[in-house]
Amino acid sequence: MRHTTRTREDLRLLLEVAAGRRPADIYLEGARLLNVYSGEVYPANVALARDRIAYVGLDRGMVGRGTQVLSYAGKVLAPGYIDPHTHITGMATPVEFAREVLRTGTTTLVADAMQLMLQTPPDRLGPLLETLAAMPVRVFWAIRLHAPSHLPDEGAFSFERVRALLDLDAVRTVGEVTRWPAVYYGDDDLIRKIAAALDAGRRVDGHAPGASYDRLAALAAAGWSSDHEGITATEVTNRLRAGLYTMLRHSSLRPDVPALAEAITPERARSGRLMLTADGPEAATIAREGYLDHVIRQAIAAGIEPVLAYQMATLAPAAYLGLDEDLGGIAAGRRANIVVLDDLREPRPSSVFADGRIAAQNGVSTATFPEIDWSEVVPRRFAPEWDPAPALFEMPAAPAGGGASFPAIVLENSVITRRRDVAVTVRDGRLELPPSIVRLALVDPRGRWIVRAALGNFVERLGGLASTFNVTAHLTVLGQHSGDMARAARRVLELGGGIVAVEDGRTVLELPLPIGGIMAPDRLPVIAERAAALYAFLRARGYPHTDPHYTLLFLPLDSLPDLRITYRGVWDVRRSRVLVPREDL
Repeated sequence: MRHTTRTREDLRLLLEVAAGRRPADIYLEGARLLNVYSGEVYPANVALARDRIAYVGLDRGMVGRGTQVLSYAGKVLAPGYIDPHTHITGMATPVEFAREVLRTGTTTLVADAMQLMLQTPPDRLGPLLETLAAMPVRVFWAIRLHAPSHLPDEGAFSFERVRALLDLDAVRTVGEVTRWPAVYYGDDDLIRKIAAALDAGRRVDGHAPGASYDRLAALAAAGWSSDHEGITATEVTNRLRAGLYTMLRHSSLRPDVPALAEAITPERARSGRLMLTADGPEAATIAREGYLDHVIRQAIAAGIEPVLAYQMATLAPAAYLGLDEDLGGIAAGRRANIVVLDDLREPRPSSVFADGRIAAQNGVSTATFPEIDWSEVVPRRFAPEWDPAPALFEMPAAPAGGGASFPAIVLENSVITRRRDVAVTVRDGRLELPPSIVRLALVDPRGRWIVRAALGNFVERLGGLASTFNVTAHLTVLGQHSGDMARAARRVLELGGGIVAVEDGRTVLELPLPIGGIMAPDRLPVIAERAAALYAFLRARGYPHTDPHYTLLFLPLDSLPDLRITYRGVWDVRRSRVLVPREDL
């Protein structure tokens, strides 16, 4: 599928309609047009032919007997929104994620393919990515160059697999490259993959939280095209000065746009290299607040001039992807992705056109999305093939006996952790942790190995909670009671994946995620209700941070400080060493 190709037949059709020699299929009249190319808002009508825009102006010569004329008096026509960096396998399937964001005006996504690369067989991955790319919401893919955490087998991210995926037209970027220190120090495997991506004409999405200007400049020299990890105005400025396309993020985890807006001076606004991203907020936030419409709204409220805010969510990401001849604006020849707004300061549309058809009206998606048999493309990963016994979740004593300290993973916020050595006692050959610390285990889905850790500043009390929802699709088990932890783990395996909480031997919460342990087939608002119940459950037990969704997701992510639980063991990110090793069972 070639997204940017217009055939000779397409060109002749568009020309005939624009010249008034052939009737348009649809004619939108009476509205004002947001022209992201000229930065103006003025009266203009729009003629559509098949899936593209044939004409923009005041001429009605292409209105014929078969033309559907739609009047939008008092409305504003703007381009469909484009998110240059998102994650669409977070509890809902990509299909249901796309269906939900379409109704709020997003017509194009650049999505992380990491979980599909990890879980879909190689011979089915390419066709799956292409099928999802052809939905009413256009999905382009960002191909990962490495695993999100060190895994027993990283063959899913081998050079050969990455190189093959770069040939797909639906793939437009690689990254996000979370192992930025490895790139900085010249890791040969990553440099080779970045070179292959650039040779294929793809962008390279960076991920360098906290990197100095000098390191950003070095990463740009190593082929990086963009970065979305600026969390202060100074960090945004540094990324622009290093020549990187710079994304201003506003997500459920990092609602940063108000703080970043002060970096957008008139001079920097003219760069054309500023973009907005929602960075894959969790389902409850999307259902409650919207998607890129919410980000644009926050940008305008933070003082970014409205036309610029829309340019950052339309034309700029289209140019970044090399697709601005196809997407990102309302002009002749572009795809007919258009949102109808009541007012420029309210980005939630009353109608959405995707590829020349009305795809959503009054907040409801009306487009037809593909039916996918997920069991065919994501083989079952979790099953009750083994029985996690309570003893598995005890903490064996250190050889020294008598008394000891243990390096606890302590949450500083939803995702950042710090090391704290906590005093423990030994009873009957087992470590007993302080009451404020819960046990944490990372377990192989088939019970072949386990890593045991201690987690602080998570909750004050918890019987047992088991979750397959994490970046490695392994099993994490948390709690203070071994029996409850084992029961929760068994129930998650019976469900085929998900999140289960058990207290006093009784299951008190279930969130099934049977597709790879990370997704459910239900509509996103249904999943959002279940997720909200999980968050309320954890907060009632003392969870003190902003976003429990990302706490569970990122516990094994070894690119964030300070300590992580990974296949190798309890991992010290800053010092690159194992503190507590894995135990093979």
